[in-house]
Amino acid sequence: MAGIRIEEPRPRAEPGAWAEFLPPVIGSEDLPVPPRDPGRAFGEVLQGRRSRIGRAVGWERVGDLLWHANRATGDASLGRAGLPVARRPAPSPGGLHPIGLVCINQGGDFPRLYDPVRHRFHALKVDAREVGARNAAAVNAVVGKHRGCTIRFVADLAKVSAAYQAPESLVLREAGCLLAVHCLCAEWLGLAACPLGFLGQDLVETLGFPAGRFLAAGGLVVGEFQGGP
Repeated sequence: MAGIRIEEPRPRAEPGAWAEFLPPVIGSEDLPVPPRDPGRAFGEVLQGRRSRIGRAVGWERVGDLLWHANRATGDASLGRAGLPVARRPAPSPGGLHPIGLVCINQGGDFPRLYDPVRHRFHALKVDAREVGARNAAAVNAVVGKHRGCTIRFVADLAKVSAAYQAPESLVLREAGCLLAVHCLCAEWLGLAACPLGFLGQDLVETLGFPAGRFLAAGGLVVGEFQGGP
């Protein structure tokens, strides 16, 4: 049976070089620790989770979701290929966590890059109007409406390539794990969430990431339920 041919990833015998990259920012904002535990049982969350488009959502609620779903939960150490690894709720190849999260909220605000180690947002130095319009058009094209905050996954191929040959399928598998964890956490917090059916490579350079190094890997849109949290 014919299918998409993707090379099998293999650990490199000799690791490659890697240096951290931060796109241009206009400022950073520390986020508050979420004030409470929703207290919902995991079985109830599993039964209740559905893909939904909600209404507008504030940055603080988005930060609450990222605290639970993507925050680094352990000190970074050196792992495969001598690269920094971390503990986070979603699994990642070699513990490398090469996928960053860029949050684009409706209303014209600057997009935010989430820092999972310090639990903060970096406001990206970009044309916020252009990014907002192009993001809204992409979301509308796949779900028919644009409300709430879009969380786009942007993978640092240089990092995962330093440890693995043919790493593309590893990036896509990590993206799937991130989608599942964020959607379940959104349900737990009383937020609506819907995975998005695009990769989004056309916006990578506009967000300040070199397209030859960074690979878009989809994302999701989150919002408040229509009737409230």
